[in-house]
Amino acid sequence: MLWNGWGDPARATPLPDTVTGLLRELLGVAPREAAPLPLEEIDVPESPLDPDARRALEAAVGQRARDVRTDAESRIRHTRGKSTPDLLRMRAGDVTDTPAAVVLPDGHDEVLAVLAAGAEHGLALVPFGGGTSVVGGLAPGREGAFVALDLRRMNRLLDLDEVSRTATLQPGLRAPEAEALLAEHGYTLGHFPQSYEWATVGGFAATRSSGQASAGYGRFDEMVLGLTLATPRGTLDTGRAPRSAAGPDLRQLVLGSEG
Repeated sequence: MLWNGWGDPARATPLPDTVTGLLRELLGVAPREAAPLPLEEIDVPESPLDPDARRALEAAVGQRARDVRTDAESRIRHTRGKSTPDLLRMRAGDVTDTPAAVVLPDGHDEVLAVLAAGAEHGLALVPFGGGTSVVGGLAPGREGAFVALDLRRMNRLLDLDEVSRTATLQPGLRAPEAEALLAEHGYTLGHFPQSYEWATVGGFAATRSSGQASAGYGRFDEMVLGLTLATPRGTLDTGRAPRSAAGPDLRQLVLGSEG
């Protein structure tokens, strides 16, 4: 995805003159005086991640040094989301919310280990799926160093129960990939928000997502039967009963939580 906008830059199409003319005449939109800064010209401060914290994070992901990234481009691409304020700040070269590192776990146990390492070294962790948040969900809620927890490696269909017609999906699975995996068995997720091309299953849950087909299939939270949540204290399994009158529904602690 474009680092400072939406979509694939290789497939970008300029607006027709008729449209740009309407924007100028009806809304007073003027052309930019200067082009956005290219990614390679953005001055990114050196990562504040200390060596001990880096070693702990590498140990958490099975000593895969390549999955603890502190290079400038990786950190920029995990800075903020896709709201208008986010994009305007990125295009101006504002990198004040840049993570100290990007960590790519490959499974629930590694997420637990990364959370434990973060807690030990005083690092906040911000989950990162498709990067399409428009409500500030990818910005840290405090000052200080933080780590972007990129879930792209957790992109599998773990189970499909064709009797009950339920699927177990990992959180980093992007929507088109989830749809393709289910389609092989004759099923659909039935969830098509405007961020569909890049958004992930975990992001759908964290944002209580609703999309163009939700009038027929329901909002995403209405499809969720159970969730497994990694926390610094261990695993929280909310169960998978579709309906229950026995006390509070723990799924609601996670659905719409913005990560």
